[in-house]
Amino acid sequence: MSGPPPAAAETLSRFAGELRFDGSPPDVAEKAKLLFLDYFGIALAARRGEFDAPLRRAARALTGGGGGPCSAVGEGEGMPPGGAALLNGALGHALDFDDTHTASIIHTAAAAAPAALAGAEAAGRGGREMVRVLVAAFEVLIRIGLAAPGRFHARGFHMTALAGTFGAALAFGLLTGLEGRRLASALGVAGSLAAGLMEFLEDGSPVKALHPGWAAHAGIAAATLAAGGFGGPATVLEGRFGLLRSHLGEEPFDAAALTDGLGERWETRATAFKPYPCGHVIHAFLDAALAAQAEGEFEADAIESVVCHAAKGAIDLVLEPAEAKRRPRTAYDGKFSLPYCLGSVFVRGRCGVDEFSAEAVRDPRVLEVAAKVSHRRDDGQDYPRFFPGKVEVRLRDGRVFAAEEKRQRGCPENPISAAEVRAKFMDNARRALPAARAEELADRIARLETLDTLEPVGEILREA
Repeated sequence: MSGPPPAAAETLSRFAGELRFDGSPPDVAEKAKLLFLDYFGIALAARRGEFDAPLRRAARALTGGGGGPCSAVGEGEGMPPGGAALLNGALGHALDFDDTHTASIIHTAAAAAPAALAGAEAAGRGGREMVRVLVAAFEVLIRIGLAAPGRFHARGFHMTALAGTFGAALAFGLLTGLEGRRLASALGVAGSLAAGLMEFLEDGSPVKALHPGWAAHAGIAAATLAAGGFGGPATVLEGRFGLLRSHLGEEPFDAAALTDGLGERWETRATAFKPYPCGHVIHAFLDAALAAQAEGEFEADAIESVVCHAAKGAIDLVLEPAEAKRRPRTAYDGKFSLPYCLGSVFVRGRCGVDEFSAEAVRDPRVLEVAAKVSHRRDDGQDYPRFFPGKVEVRLRDGRVFAAEEKRQRGCPENPISAAEVRAKFMDNARRALPAARAEELADRIARLETLDTLEPVGEILREA
């Protein structure tokens, strides 16, 4: 007589533990390296941003100051694993410029990449191990979101923070030698440490930037506890009081999605890169706005009104409450304001890193356009499978120009090239590093699997 089927955490940890470097298709491994490159480019760009100093002080204080085997952006001396991952993870998400797996609405590299780097450095592992662990962690954390796409966000939970803790525990655990029951226990412990709320949307607080760093830190703690024999429930995900039931209440979920397609369908391929440093649901609207402006050849002061046709999920995140979104309260608040971002592209022709400073979000020319933005709900859009956007611009002279992007740029169905990802990395990394060193770092990550240790990567990150 056969026993009960294994719990999801057991199946996921077994998959991750058995995956080998050549066990995933070559393009998946290449995508994992690109995601790692993109993420740390963003962390470098945030090095001298407004959140750097408080995050750096906290990472040092929470892990006993300096001293350790792990590299963190801008820390000349090594740090303990938890401190390095906390700082790298938070900096890499501080600009809201990092990747998104659209269907699960998760930033995949945000917690997994910092924890993996810390694990590889702490255990003296090479780049080949690093790549295979990144793939394993991405595949696992994405599936947690796929069990209830969009429903965690609707209930106020930040899915990157929750799933990221599991991904970080897996990444650090694998690289530091966890296997079998202890690896599954790391996931079981991670469930009690995973946290992150969407309440930052109500006042523009920057706490969302912390979420992946804390997830990486907590995941490392979970793996460390499990390594010492501390147990966690195997049913942490689908159990009676597991993550899905406790956080979703009566909302439906698909427990089978937790393990569906492991080793056959590679979800890492579906992760999208961001061309703009703001909420991902905003991007298609910005490209549509630029297309409408190019067609009509009009200036911002000719605009009478702008109507955004949007799905409810997008409205809740970046269009409501309307008055607050039209006048961002903080620079970080501007990243989740579609009216502000539209005003920026209409007035300045761009919406990049420099457009999210405290001064930039108070620009009266931009806010004048933002005040003209309204929205209509469109339940026919393919959301959240994609993040579409449609804008309708009416000019003072009565002319109307409309444009629509059904799939956000950067997703696999509307991709940007590896060369474009590298160009984005260079633009970001050069904010903290000389161009030659940024190029060298990009080259080292491109051949990550050939590195015997991660020191060639870590040394440049520490220079920032």
